[in-house]
Amino acid sequence: MALTEADFALFEEAAVAAPQVKPKREPMRPLRQPAGEPVELKNRKAHKAWMQSLVAFAVTGLAGLCLFLVVQAGAQHHTALVENRQLTEQLKVAQQNNISYKSQLERKFSLEIIQNTALRQYHMVPVEGGLVKYLNITHGDQRLD
Repeated sequence: MALTEADFALFEEAAVAAPQVKPKREPMRPLRQPAGEPVELKNRKAHKAWMQSLVAFAVTGLAGLCLFLVVQAGAQHHTALVENRQLTEQLKVAQQNNISYKSQLERKFSLEIIQNTALRQYHMVPVEGGLVKYLNITHGDQRLD
């Protein structure tokens, strides 16, 4: 069986008119609102959002500042307490040194201790009744009684 042109004629394109297809319509753009009020409304909303964020930042900053100041005051109070404790200890040491220095001073200038040292160590004799005898060297050797 051989194929003939008649057999192929069934598969040839027929001059059929293409159906008229309407072009797709673009979606409708929303109508522009009048320029007066919506822009003002938009600006009000933007201003309100800006003010809310500004207030939030200000409150957060103030809270952070207050927290910083509280921590700073606590640290200064702690350092003042430590310094006060150190100064109190230094005062106690200075008072003890003062007491020891006073006792040393009393030992050096006490009349009893001076008198005992003079008698025992230097073999000195106290003056009796404030009697003073003078020597006259011009007369020669004299005996004192």
